[in-house]
Amino acid sequence: MNRRAGRLLRSGVLLLCGLLVNLNLSHAQGENEPGRSIGKVSTKAGLIVVELNDTTLGKTNLFDLSGRTLHFTPEGSRYRIDNTVLKWDADFGSELAGSAVTLHQFALPFFGKRWSSFRVGTTGSISFTASADISLDAYGRRDGGVGASIGRFDQLTRVAGTLMKGGPSICVFLKPRMSGPHYLKELADRVVITWDLTEPFGGLLDFTWFQTVNLFQAVLHRDGTIEMSYKEMAAKDAIVGIYPVDTHPSGIPAAVSGLSPAGGAGVHLSTLTRKDGPYAIVYEVFHYLALPRPQDLSCTVIKALGDKFDFLAYYSDFRVDNQEASSPSDGPVGGSVTGIGQTQHEQTPQVLESRCTRGRFQLGFLMPVYVGSNEVQERPAEGAPVGGNHDITFYSRELAEGSADGKARPYNHAMSHLGHEVCHRWTAYVSAKVDGEIISLGPWPHWGPGLQAPVAFPYSLPTEASTMGGSVWQDNFDGTYTQLRDFYYVPATGYSYLDLYLMGLISAAEVPDFFMLKNLVAVGKDANGHPIFKADRTKVTIQDVIAVEGPRLPDVDHSQREFNTGIVVLVEHGQSPSHELIERANGIRNQWIDYWETTTGRRASMTANPR
Repeated sequence: MNRRAGRLLRSGVLLLCGLLVNLNLSHAQGENEPGRSIGKVSTKAGLIVVELNDTTLGKTNLFDLSGRTLHFTPEGSRYRIDNTVLKWDADFGSELAGSAVTLHQFALPFFGKRWSSFRVGTTGSISFTASADISLDAYGRRDGGVGASIGRFDQLTRVAGTLMKGGPSICVFLKPRMSGPHYLKELADRVVITWDLTEPFGGLLDFTWFQTVNLFQAVLHRDGTIEMSYKEMAAKDAIVGIYPVDTHPSGIPAAVSGLSPAGGAGVHLSTLTRKDGPYAIVYEVFHYLALPRPQDLSCTVIKALGDKFDFLAYYSDFRVDNQEASSPSDGPVGGSVTGIGQTQHEQTPQVLESRCTRGRFQLGFLMPVYVGSNEVQERPAEGAPVGGNHDITFYSRELAEGSADGKARPYNHAMSHLGHEVCHRWTAYVSAKVDGEIISLGPWPHWGPGLQAPVAFPYSLPTEASTMGGSVWQDNFDGTYTQLRDFYYVPATGYSYLDLYLMGLISAAEVPDFFMLKNLVAVGKDANGHPIFKADRTKVTIQDVIAVEGPRLPDVDHSQREFNTGIVVLVEHGQSPSHELIERANGIRNQWIDYWETTTGRRASMTANPR
């Protein structure tokens, strides 16, 4: 996940949820500040129930402009705003193949200049700089690096006031991870831009199994007037507004007079009239509830029930201000282990104290996972469309084969997530020394796709790559290699021999030699559709890893074998957990015990006891 620059990831305190990317969690500042209790704790059957304090989550501010049009009327270098009945142009014009737009009939006035070219972002922005497309690709990376830009785990409430740093831009409905066509029509006196987008659907990181409709439009007039219209909107969180103000290199606006008392962040666009303003910058952030601090969550549980949990997983009846339904992890924290890479230096009294543990607690989710998300559902929704090979629906037939009731094991997505994040307590941080050269097995903190990392004890399918990355490669003995299973961990996969060694569950002698493929070049596919690559192969042994990291301590004869996970359900102040939340959290709890027993080859045990 990202970086509080690279520093956070290099200290290992924040770890990526499943994908090989950077992470930017602006809320994580002060992650080692002491945690505090933020709710009332009880237990129900095998679950931990936390009713949060009334000030913990703040308030939602969900999108309320569907069926309306916003008019931004220029007054000098500032704008006045009206909210009126919907004004809609049903003729969208031509679909844009990319983001670049060049006008031919007039130059558009904005930010004291006239623009004959600009860029239209896939995710609802218009930028008068080099790039406006801030949508994220399959690995969570930004598609564009200039203009209005949001990182993978940025909270909308925290980044809205910083978008001015990217240069002049218009946020019509700026929401990461949206996809779909956008259109442009240029007339003599205006240009019409229309988006027809869906929220992400069908994946582990998503809130829905089905495509959603988000149809909105911007009309940029020759006289500088701007209209934003919202015909049909399923999404409820985004940034809407205009950022025409120049900034100093420090990011401080060069002209801030005329802003609202909150610098524009406190504006409610649905209530503004031309009597308000004029505004140099004006925007509204539509968002879900605030994220609790992870150290507060762990301290709330541990202070109430004792320091008896190795791992904590949180599920909730509410959504938080995050664009992904899943969660990165907070850890490793305790359980001192060496010989597994750059994590041992985190076991400081300050870190342990901040999580209210004496060393037992080792890792938890960074944020709660919403009960309505794909991850927390027993199986894909009935009628969910079949996606690609990184979607669980792609494997429905294979997962059901051999079962007594003709159904796949329940909560496969939840096992993907839990199995991956918990393994981050030990992996994937190591390098190897081969012929005197230290080679990375990453990108850290995941195994690289070129690493041969077959699973020792598969969970979902006969052939699996490690849940921490890597692939299963077939050597064709002609300089090419067939990728039988790739590095994505859906459906849920188990642990490789290298993972199990680093977890302390097998000895070094039990880890077979493996290899790393570099300089991968795709050359085609086999008869079964598996990709084939040319690559350079480097043999790696476990002794090559030990040569860099030292032996794993405690060793296999003295390592921890019994673990306990607290399955925590979070509710807002004054609320009780829904039947749906209790049922699904218990389903995950039971399946987690089975997953752990299966994927560790019964060399370790897992309980989920709240007391």
